[in-house]
Amino acid sequence: MQFPRQVPGSPRAGDPCTLEPDVVYAKAGGEPLRYDLWRVRGARRPAPAVVVVHGGGWMNGDPSQAFGNARQFAARGIATVSISYRLAPAHRFPAALDDVRRGLRYVRANAAALGVDPDRLALMGLSAGAHLALLAHVAAGLPELAPDLPDDLRAVSEEVRAVMLHYGPYDLARRSVGNGDWDPVGDFLGQRVDDPAWVRLASPHYHAAHVRAPVLLIHGTADTVVSHRESERMHAGLHAAGKSSELLLLDGAPHAFQMQWDSDANRRANAAMDAFLARHLG
Repeated sequence: MQFPRQVPGSPRAGDPCTLEPDVVYAKAGGEPLRYDLWRVRGARRPAPAVVVVHGGGWMNGDPSQAFGNARQFAARGIATVSISYRLAPAHRFPAALDDVRRGLRYVRANAAALGVDPDRLALMGLSAGAHLALLAHVAAGLPELAPDLPDDLRAVSEEVRAVMLHYGPYDLARRSVGNGDWDPVGDFLGQRVDDPAWVRLASPHYHAAHVRAPVLLIHGTADTVVSHRESERMHAGLHAAGKSSELLLLDGAPHAFQMQWDSDANRRANAAMDAFLARHLG
């Protein structure tokens, strides 16, 4: 089965990783769930791994967004599993959240086949994927968000050692509608977008007390898609809840700054992630 790939690049002979793209592992709501697996080239034992959740305003994007970061991680001996999820508006919240939780559990349950160490997993999200990644991490403490999962994954842990979040929206109550009728939060939440309790439930900002792993937040100060204030407020909320949180603000960096891979902003972000993962994945 062929899928559109936002980032068409693939590893070269000298790259530190190999790629297995668009592996379909399940279906949900009639949609295939898939992942890109970036293995560490030449690894002789299970590698620590980062599970990546792509961005795209909850309506677009695909696992290929992890391309650059996967190569960076592989150079440090870390594998990457980049997972898909059902997209809005065809699939409203919490469908995407359930798929992220399912993907995370699938990676742990199938770690041996994937060549990864189930006890050394980190979770990473980009933009809307950062929202979903953090919400997936805290959702275990929210009975209202009990996921729809197959029987073989119900008892599988969602624990990770670290969470890395890039330019995400964490308080959906701060929704703004711009560019004409474009309203990604409205498309994501659907008819309940004006229900304050539902919006709060869907917003990680209000669930900092349920965070269990150290968090690294990265955001550009020139982001015109998601304000860097979102990460500042999330960082403050985590500290207020007594959680481990680090915040890196990249002066002048735009949204999706990874698109300029050789930029100073991206080099700083990669250095921060390298150090963060070295501390928490070992």
